[in-house]
Amino acid sequence: MELLREKSLSTKILILLEIATGHYSQLSPIAEKIGITKQAVSDYLKKMKEEGLVYNINGEYKASVKGIEFLHSQLIELKKFLDKKIQKLNIIENCIAIAGNKIKKGAKVGLFMENGELVAYQGKKSSSMGIAMRDADKGDDIPIKDMEGIVEHEIGKIYLIELPSPSEGGTRACDAGKIQRMMSMYQIDRIGACDIVAKVLLKKLKKPYHFEFAYAQASIEAAQKGLNVLLLGWGEGIGKAISAIEDFNASSSQKIQYEIFAP
Repeated sequence: MELLREKSLSTKILILLEIATGHYSQLSPIAEKIGITKQAVSDYLKKMKEEGLVYNINGEYKASVKGIEFLHSQLIELKKFLDKKIQKLNIIENCIAIAGNKIKKGAKVGLFMENGELVAYQGKKSSSMGIAMRDADKGDDIPIKDMEGIVEHEIGKIYLIELPSPSEGGTRACDAGKIQRMMSMYQIDRIGACDIVAKVLLKKLKKPYHFEFAYAQASIEAAQKGLNVLLLGWGEGIGKAISAIEDFNASSSQKIQYEIFAP
């Protein structure tokens, strides 16, 4: 991101932004707002005039059409960059939560992750606080604004059981009892089926599955909310899930741990 990396470009954008949104006939106010010397502003403006980004009319500095277009393109690029990073960091200012107790509009609430759901409590302190936007009884959905801090919770784990492929016998080649025992060894909050083999096996074991479509993304989102996930499938589906988890871990500050079993 050149705008953040190059100090000269950042300063240029700041000066142009001030000129485009204000009225300046002198350099001192611009220098004071940006935090550089008057001479530095003069040097930048001289170069920006040569580039056709600014002009002077009746003693007042103005941004040209070219200058506005340049400013627009740089700020849009910066916004896209920041939006992408903010999304990866899961930074939000407003949200919807479940009321954990009776809440009054305007009250400060503490936010907690409980069983994969965001729950708000009036009168309870949390690492993440916000303001209730309306009255709510316990169990109601409630919009929260002006959020501060990050909700503290442990990231869930993803357990992957690789089943025999259809050509290897599918469910007929599975040791159902062994898989049942493996499933009982861990605290599992959500179960995902990657394919037909997994769905048939889970039905035979009388175990419900919570998702079958977009199972990799669903598993990652569930783990982000502190839930432990079990995914079952044969090689192709399990491979896609592992790739998705690795991609997430490579680009996120949060790391999801996973284990693979091949009974």
